[in-house]
Amino acid sequence: MNLTAFSDHGAFLFRYFHIVGGVAWIGVLWYINFIQGPYVNSIDATMQTAAKQKLFPRVMWYFRYGALLTFITGLGLIGLKGFDPKMALPMGSPQWNAWFAKIYPGFMFATIMFINVWFIIWPRTKKIIAAANGEKVEGLGPMGRRSFLASRTNTLLSIPMLFFMAAANNLTLNVVTHEKLNLWIIIVTVVLVLIEANALFASNDPTKKPASTKPIETTKGVIHTGFVLTILLYVGVEFFLK
Repeated sequence: MNLTAFSDHGAFLFRYFHIVGGVAWIGVLWYINFIQGPYVNSIDATMQTAAKQKLFPRVMWYFRYGALLTFITGLGLIGLKGFDPKMALPMGSPQWNAWFAKIYPGFMFATIMFINVWFIIWPRTKKIIAAANGEKVEGLGPMGRRSFLASRTNTLLSIPMLFFMAAANNLTLNVVTHEKLNLWIIIVTVVLVLIEANALFASNDPTKKPASTKPIETTKGVIHTGFVLTILLYVGVEFFLK
């Protein structure tokens, strides 16, 4: 078996389907947050019920399977880049550290986003769809609120995630020591944990909007917050890694 050919063609195919999945996933994520959500909230109850019955199931199918395709192919790409003998940089070298420092935020943000889709947003949306079809479901208000916060968090994370995915092969970092890499991993992880904790543990009472969720409540707010987070992380790259 020609392993070199497999690495070359495998990497291309993983990258191609990673892009296809990513377009579907992030495209639908932004559609839900920027278009569908505001529209559904503006229509009457009868039309909302019809949307939940007919529109939501189709949107969520593309949403969750786009996320799954993106995540699986992303793991494949990282495996080929990071550990394939032909394609990889020497693991642990300053060059490898530089690559990993760039891919780590993108990969970790995408992983949390994937978990939110499959284990927070979809289970709750499935119950909302069931309720629209006549099933008795308790606690729809808090359920919808938690799904909303997770979706808004994914939208927030999608902006720096795309930045670092693009940066992995296009932003130049010549030498990154182990000490710098470890510090950067800690910083990114703490930021991500705090953001995700807000999505999971902030009040899901629809009548309350804690201060920690206010920046992502509106479409304009979540976009601005996403770019602010991206800028701050890029400053971190320049300050801690160069």
